[in-house]
Amino acid sequence: MRMVEKATTGERLNHLVLLVSFFVLMFTGLGFLFQIMGWLNSLFGGIHFAAALHKWSGVVFVFSLLITIGNYMGESMSFSPEDSEWISGLGGYFSHKQMPEQGRLNAGQKLFYLCLLVFGLAISISGMMLWLGVTAGTLRVSHFVHNASNVVLITAIPMHVYLASIANPGTARIMSRGTVPVDWAKKKHAKWVKSLGIE
Repeated sequence: MRMVEKATTGERLNHLVLLVSFFVLMFTGLGFLFQIMGWLNSLFGGIHFAAALHKWSGVVFVFSLLITIGNYMGESMSFSPEDSEWISGLGGYFSHKQMPEQGRLNAGQKLFYLCLLVFGLAISISGMMLWLGVTAGTLRVSHFVHNASNVVLITAIPMHVYLASIANPGTARIMSRGTVPVDWAKKKHAKWVKSLGIE
């Protein structure tokens, strides 16, 4: 079976770091935010260790997020008529109608990445403000931005994980091995395969 590389080793490692740091941040953060979920802190060695883990996982998250800019930003900012058609048809997830040919990233992946970048930076910057403990007014704004961004990310990222695994068989292989079968790539990312000159 012919294979084609869809993600480099560096992309896959950074993707894993970003994912793990996000889930550590999510679970420790929920433990602080909701009293009823305070038991989560005990899973991380108590509230003091969980607080330190939350802060330093945030540092790892923001550096990992910045690395993704070099990997995905350029392509994610480039939208074509085919992307618009893909979005209007919701990727064919509900209608199962034929979608236009897509590049290395489909339109949904581009939108997800831009969402991740905007709200990831927002939650990171507001988190730093909370860590530094600046003026009372800034803290109020930072709390709002941090919590609002949190709502977006804890909705978008698990959905992305689902769509990149269970909902689309064969997709999880991209981040586990970095390669996909050429025939699969032609169905999902035909424009990208053609740009590689693969027959």
